[in-house]
Amino acid sequence: MKPTPLAPAETLEALYQGHHGWLLGWLRRRLHCPHNAADVAQDTFIRVLCAGPYVAPSQPRAFLATVARRLLIDNGRRKHLEQAYRDELELWACSLDQAPSPEQILQAVQVLESIDRALSRLAPRVREAFMLRHLEGLSQNDIAVRLGISLRTVQMDLVTALEACDDVAGMH
Repeated sequence: MKPTPLAPAETLEALYQGHHGWLLGWLRRRLHCPHNAADVAQDTFIRVLCAGPYVAPSQPRAFLATVARRLLIDNGRRKHLEQAYRDELELWACSLDQAPSPEQILQAVQVLESIDRALSRLAPRVREAFMLRHLEGLSQNDIAVRLGISLRTVQMDLVTALEACDDVAGMH
């Protein structure tokens, strides 16, 4: 039996029609939850749609899998950030006479989500430098060594990331 040829993906519509079902199955096998798989599949196509002018990938499935993996990584980072915030709130609540109100908590979570979106729009190296510094606690020198860039570049990347965070945090 001959394998079925892959559907061409000359347009975004063709990419969706030809490969959405495959992507959904691929995600179901990895996530073990059809609802989460459907959400990530949809987010994958939204990310492709929002990325700018569509350029047909030479390997549509590999392309979609890469976009989906990056979304899963971003989601994992967001959940890690949210959990760190919840843990910090719990520590605060133990030491304060009055815990933050639900409205204050919601506002803080919204600011964190805005910061996460701002970081996701940055160049991958800038985002990575920010994460290494503020989530993993690496020094600027250690970041430079890990990323194979100069200390000055690390400093400029961190300023860029902090400015992006400040822009969105100031909006709330």
